Amino acid sequence: MKKPTDKQKKVLRELVDFRCQNCDRPEEQVGTLEIHRIRRGSLGGKYFPNNILVICKNCHKLFHSKEFQ
Repeated sequence: MKKPTDKQKKVLRELVDFRCQNCDRPEEQVGTLEIHRIRRGSLGGKYFPNNILVICKNCHKLFHSKEFQ
């Protein structure tokens, strides 16, 4: 899958019941959930189901800050 469309992102958010897959907080508390690739795109990571997480903005920032330490 190429970068997910807005419609695909909504389906992915629905699949996780609109809850962050990392901190489990609901979308209404954390804002619109984001799609994170576990293996970075620069390393060949694609938007495949086994390479994505649906997470809140805060968790997304945490994943990336740990990635570059």
